[in-house]
Amino acid sequence: MIVHLNGWPGVGKLTVARLLAPRLQARLIDNHLLHDVAIRCAGIDDPARWPLYEAIRAAAYRVLAERPRAETFVMTNALCVGSPRECESWRQVVTLAETRAVPLVPVVLEADDVVLRSRVQRLERQGRKLTDPNALVEMIRCDRLLKPDVPERLDLDTTHLAAAAAVAAIEAHLLAVRGQLAPANARHLVLAP
Repeated sequence: MIVHLNGWPGVGKLTVARLLAPRLQARLIDNHLLHDVAIRCAGIDDPARWPLYEAIRAAAYRVLAERPRAETFVMTNALCVGSPRECESWRQVVTLAETRAVPLVPVVLEADDVVLRSRVQRLERQGRKLTDPNALVEMIRCDRLLKPDVPERLDLDTTHLAAAAAVAAIEAHLLAVRGQLAPANARHLVLAP
C-alpha cells in the first residue's frame, strides 16, 4: 500500500508522515528526500534543478517499484492541479502504485490560511522549505490542491489537530476502507472538481 499525503506548505505533511510511518511499519518517502538532492546540487533557482529532480525521482521510483508488495510506503507532496509538473508528479506516484500492484490511499491535509501563514514562518523550515507567507497566500489564491476522485481519499483539516490526532484519524480511515481497497489504477488520475 502507498499512503500519499498531499497538502499546502505548512500543513504538517512531514510531521504527520514521520509519526505515521512507524505506526504502519512503512518506509517514509517525503518530497524533501528527492528535492533536497537537486536543490543542493543545482541550487533552488537554477534551471538545472528540475531535470536533476526528475532524474532522481525516476531512479528512486525504479528502486521503490522493486520493493516487496507487502511493504507500505508513506509519501508526501504539495501538488496542485494548475501545475503540469505537479500533475506529472502525481502521475508518477500512481504509476509506482500500479507497477507494484498495491492500493494507493490519497490523504489531503488542509488547514486555515491564517494558520498556514504562521506555520511556514517557523525557524525549522529555513533553508529547505517555503517560508514566505506571501508566496503561500499567492499559491492558495491561484490554485487548488490535487484531490483524486476516489472513495478511499481522506480529506483532513489539521487547523486545530495535533499531529498525533491526525495520525489516529488516518489510521482509523485506513482500517475503515481496508476491505474496499484494490490496486491503484487510472481512476486515481481522475481529479475531484
